[in-house]
Amino acid sequence: MNKGVIVGIDIGSTKICAVAGIMDHIGKVKILDMVEEPTQRGRVSNGTVVNLEFTARDIDRILTKLSDKADINIQNVIVNISGEYVEGKTHQNFITRNDSRTTIRKEEIEKLAVDIRKSFRPTAGNVIIHTFPQEFIIDRSLVPENPIGRFGVTLGGNFFLISTPNDPHIALQQTIESVGVKIQDNKRFIPLKIVHTLFSPLADAMSVLSEVDKKLGVAVVNVGGDTTEVAIFHESGLRHISVIPFAGKSITNDLVKAFQILPDHAEKLKLIMGDVPPDEVGKNDIIKIPGVEGLPDKEIVAKNVSIIIEERLKEIAAMAMAEIIHSGYDGQLISGVVLTGGTANIRMIKDVFDQVTNGMNIRVGNTVRNIGESSLSKIVDPKYATVVGLVLSGFLPLDERVPQEVIWGEIPESQIPSPTNGFEGRNVGRHKEVEVPQPEESQQSGGILGWLKRQMQAGKSDLGDDKGYT
Repeated sequence: MNKGVIVGIDIGSTKICAVAGIMDHIGKVKILDMVEEPTQRGRVSNGTVVNLEFTARDIDRILTKLSDKADINIQNVIVNISGEYVEGKTHQNFITRNDSRTTIRKEEIEKLAVDIRKSFRPTAGNVIIHTFPQEFIIDRSLVPENPIGRFGVTLGGNFFLISTPNDPHIALQQTIESVGVKIQDNKRFIPLKIVHTLFSPLADAMSVLSEVDKKLGVAVVNVGGDTTEVAIFHESGLRHISVIPFAGKSITNDLVKAFQILPDHAEKLKLIMGDVPPDEVGKNDIIKIPGVEGLPDKEIVAKNVSIIIEERLKEIAAMAMAEIIHSGYDGQLISGVVLTGGTANIRMIKDVFDQVTNGMNIRVGNTVRNIGESSLSKIVDPKYATVVGLVLSGFLPLDERVPQEVIWGEIPESQIPSPTNGFEGRNVGRHKEVEVPQPEESQQSGGILGWLKRQMQAGKSDLGDDKGYT
């Protein structure tokens, strides 16, 4: 993986944020700088990009600012995947080893993972974006750790596969790839390179969870603008994901409807009164909202505002708890629930989740891990957990038991048949002409082997993957 500058881009319904990072000399990720802007209305809905052209312009402007602030060239980016139709399912498969007298090798684990992706059928119209190991099975014995070096006749595994609707996925890629990068004094114009995409709560997990958390059992709950996303880990494996279509904007909309006020005023009310539980608000406390278009000022009972916020938070917490119960891991998450996302900054949210989850360990994800030097104190804010995690995923493994290509859906080099095995000149599943790269281009892209790998990846639709993802 490229160890130069990596930029994470969090495209959300309330903000678009870009963070640049680089690996320092002691193996920590150094955050170079950050730029964020509010998401304009009509750009993103429920975590999905709905206006490609204008979102691309916003990203171009944000990256230009980031490039100038950090004095860097930007080419490699990692982008979050979100949306209420993201799905996750467990799938199992086995391979019979050719020689049980030798120990299990990395290539065999890679073959197992490729076979699992190939045999899995996502919901119609969906494309697989992640393949995470849960545990391996060697001759009917569960092995949660890395099986390399063990003996066995059969090697199997339970893997958790995440898929998303293909059309929004392609739209996201096209949005990013339509943004050009100006480098070397604007003398060269190249497209951004998407290193990979990552489901938002998994990015959060990169920045706020420890390996101990995942081992003991933990739920990451990202309460964002349009959606609340849940990811559950247990025994180091990803076990369950869910996207709930209610979050911070639901609270804002409740206040708009209840008091007949503008969304901007409702948002400010939420930020102010979200820090004060109803039992701490005086019965006679009044909040005055400025009138608009010549209308008189409006007076609102502060306690009513606090009650509305608390009740909606209870509903969100109850739906998150329902997902924990549905996953089958209720009572097994020793590390409890870690809250991230902008709505996690509402002070009463921790107490609300504590009540609804019957005393589970609840904490706000404001402890960023694996970050070295940074001049930005605000990166510990839980609303930046996703974008910081995106940067971290460019340098650190999401799961050390398998090669990272397996998780991103790429075919590891060991599983690519050589041209002498009948693959020379083939373009599996797709019909297009390709150009053999010139020497300079080959050097930049990893030589002729890198070029061959990309052409084969472009045609691997039989694996359930999507062209352009890898």
